[in-house]
Amino acid sequence: MVSISKACRILGVARSTLLYYERMGMVAPGRNPDNGYREYSQEDMERLLQVRQLKQAGFTLKESVAVMEGTLDPDLLLKRYSALGQEIETMTMAKEVVKSLLISVTGEPPSGDGDAGRRGQNWHAEFEQQGAEAHFAWLKRLGFSEKESLYIRWVTRNISNGGQYMENFFKIFEQMKRQGPGSRASTLKAFEAIPGHRDIKTILEVGCGKGESSITLAQESDARITAVDNHQPFLDHFGNQTKQLGYKEQITTKNMSMFDLDFPHPSFDLIWSEGSAYFMGFEKALKEWRPLINKQGFLFVSDAVWLTDQPAKACRDYWKIEYPTMTDVETRKAQAREQGYEILSSFILPRQDWQAFYDDMETCTQRAVKELGMTQTFEKIIKEIEIDRTHGEEYGYICLLLQRKD
Repeated sequence: MVSISKACRILGVARSTLLYYERMGMVAPGRNPDNGYREYSQEDMERLLQVRQLKQAGFTLKESVAVMEGTLDPDLLLKRYSALGQEIETMTMAKEVVKSLLISVTGEPPSGDGDAGRRGQNWHAEFEQQGAEAHFAWLKRLGFSEKESLYIRWVTRNISNGGQYMENFFKIFEQMKRQGPGSRASTLKAFEAIPGHRDIKTILEVGCGKGESSITLAQESDARITAVDNHQPFLDHFGNQTKQLGYKEQITTKNMSMFDLDFPHPSFDLIWSEGSAYFMGFEKALKEWRPLINKQGFLFVSDAVWLTDQPAKACRDYWKIEYPTMTDVETRKAQAREQGYEILSSFILPRQDWQAFYDDMETCTQRAVKELGMTQTFEKIIKEIEIDRTHGEEYGYICLLLQRKD
C-alpha cells in the first residue's frame, strides 16, 4: 500500500490532482484502519500511471476514462496520433534552434548528438518556408552579416557551421566556369527573344558570378553592362576576363548586395538574372527590381521549378531542404504577372546545361577532395550531383523573358 504523499512523488503530481481523480471516481483508495489516511493499492497506482500517460498523450480526462474502460474510438486515436506527430516535429525543431544557438555561442555541439547536420537543415528549411524575410532578419539579429545570412539560408542551412564550410564551398565554385546551370546558347536564346534586342543600351546583371552571361551579352550588343555580385573573388576573376577580352570599357563590376541595389529609379533597359532570384525569393526579387527597369523595359529571370507533379521521394526530400519554396512553372508565371510583368517568352533550360554544370562541379570536387580529403561540404556537393544524375528530369529552370507593364 502507498500513502498519498508517496503516490504524489511517484506520479509527479500534486496532492490536489490525486484528490480530483478520486472525486471523479477514477480511483477509490482504501483507508488505513489505524489513522484513517488514504492508502493506494498496486491496482490504484497502475490505474493512475495509465491516466498520467494518457494525459501526456493529449487525451482529456473524459477521453482517458473511456480508453481505460476499453472504449477505443479509431477516429479519436487517429486524431491524437496525427497531433502528436506534429507536436514531436515542432519540439524537435525547437530543440534544434536551441542547439544551434548553443553551438554558435560555445563552438561545440551537445554531447551525444550524432544527427545534428540534417536536423539543423530541416528547421532552417521550415523557417525559410514559413517566413523567409523573418528568417533572414533573425539571422542578422544574431550578428551574421548579410552575406553570411544568405549563405546560411541557401548553402549551409545551419548557423553552427563554421567558416571552414564556406571556404571549402568557394574552393569548388571559384574553380568552376559557371556558378549555376546555363550556357552561352541559352543566354543568346533569351536575349534574342527581346524585341529590338540590339537597341538595348543599359543592362544590369544581378548575381553575375564570374561573368559568363555578361560577356555573352557584351559580345552580342553595344549595351553598357553593370554586373553585381557579393563575392569579390568572382568579381576579380571577371575583371581580369573583361580586360583580356577587351570589354573593360563596356562592362563595370560592382561588389553590391542584390537586396540594396544602389541605382536611381529607373536606370536599366534590361535586368538579367540567371538563377540568382531565389536568394531574395522569386516574388520579392521581381517586385524590388521592377522600379529599376525603364518604362517598357525587360527582365530575364530563371528559377528552379518542378517539372513533374510526382517527384521521387529522394528528390522531393532533397529539394524540400535545398529550396523549400520551389514550385511549378505555372505558379511562377502567375507570380510574374502579379508583380506587374507581361511574359514575352519562356522556355525550360536544356538538360545538357545542367549536365555540363554538374560535370564541371564533379571535376572540381574530385580535385578538392584529392587535395584536402573528404569534408562535410564536399559530401553535400557530391549528394547534389547524385540527385541530378538520378532525378534531373524531375526539375529544371524556367526561363522567363518579362516586360515591365505600366
